[in-house]
Amino acid sequence: MHKRRLILASALGLVTIAATVATVAVASAATNSYEAEASGNTLAGGAKVASCSPCSGGKKVGFVGNNAGTLTFNGVTTGTSGSTTLTIYYASGQARNASLSVNGGTATSISFASTGSYTTVGTKAVTVTLKSGSNTLKFSNSSGWAPDFDRITVASGSSGGGTPTAAQLMAKLSGCSQISNGKYKTDEDSGSATVAVCQKNGAVFWKSDMDIDCDGKTTTQCNKNTDCCYQNDTFCHDTSDNPLDSAHLPYIVVPSTSSIWNYTKYGIACGQVVAVMYNGKLTYAVMGDTGPTGIIGEGSYNLATSLGIDPNPKTGGVDSGVTFLVFTGSANRANPIQDHNAANTVGQNAAKQFLANN
Repeated sequence: MHKRRLILASALGLVTIAATVATVAVASAATNSYEAEASGNTLAGGAKVASCSPCSGGKKVGFVGNNAGTLTFNGVTTGTSGSTTLTIYYASGQARNASLSVNGGTATSISFASTGSYTTVGTKAVTVTLKSGSNTLKFSNSSGWAPDFDRITVASGSSGGGTPTAAQLMAKLSGCSQISNGKYKTDEDSGSATVAVCQKNGAVFWKSDMDIDCDGKTTTQCNKNTDCCYQNDTFCHDTSDNPLDSAHLPYIVVPSTSSIWNYTKYGIACGQVVAVMYNGKLTYAVMGDTGPTGIIGEGSYNLATSLGIDPNPKTGGVDSGVTFLVFTGSANRANPIQDHNAANTVGQNAAKQFLANN
């Protein structure tokens, strides 16, 4: 448990890590995220995993290119065939190029602007054509070095079949069958309690603010200097029994059990997958921490960043407009808890089932 910080939530703009590189968000579309260093990818010709504290998962893949090094993302999935937006998260101290081959096809060249350093992450959005199901994306450079790669995200279509979208899920959450015995406050110093926990078939949800939980593993973003109320532990731990990493893992905080609501009675435990929606954006996160018994609405630094919310633990967060949809039952838990790719897979399947059952 941790003490809920008092947040003066304000700036709601999309976070841009490097001034020269714009972050692209796809309205009302779900995204699948894939880490460059994931064990299922193929590294060849000298490409290797390196530490990178600001990077997602704390790692990146470097030494791609120079006519030898290649990085292949395997198992990149999408629900329908056709064009989609691929967002590449990368770091590079100078402008560089990389070639991208999709499913073994002809490679196309992509230009990457400098992000300022090899530990500063920026993004590059391109349009690619994928097939329904599993795809491979291979990065190379035959004439020089490519940038270092952090991760990629693939946006699904905003309508029709395929991966559920924020709009589709939100359409099922217009009413509230209240299961909490009363309501929660959004902050310790807020006036009345206004947030109820509601139930749907196979899920519970609430609509609230979102404050920033920066507890857990000490990182550049989350430590006793950046957060007045920082604690170096979280209720849930990873497979090595270490606290979770707020800077690199999307997770939410649920209220500790009380007479208002006992989350454990609804099939919710560490690693439970959650669809978090804000301003048309959707991110799959996990239940990672517990908070005070009387307030609700908190997420990790990384979750805020992915939703376009200011992640600063002192000044960030947002006052309203965030929906937390927790898929209940043991089948809807990410394993391991720190694997965001697992959360995406479980979340997409749970979201499809939720739409079918509600």
